[in-house]
Amino acid sequence: MSRTVKISSKGQITLPASVRKMLNVKPGEYVRLVEDSEGIRIMVAENGIEYLKGSIRADGPQDIEQARRKALQERINEKNN
Repeated sequence: MSRTVKISSKGQITLPASVRKMLNVKPGEYVRLVEDSEGIRIMVAENGIEYLKGSIRADGPQDIEQARRKALQERINEKNN
């Protein structure tokens, strides 16, 4: 199967209904983009927070509260800019 989709001004794409049905994903659920030698594959994301694995880089042990506060402050700064 091959589909062409348009990228919005916000960098978003809409998965065609046939693809959403094939993956059995509903609004609000997550899909995972996986890069391989052929390009990018779209897969159903695992349940829970597993979909976040690898999205945060850590250089050793982290204080979770400190990391949470830093992430919150960065989010506030993004919204204010």
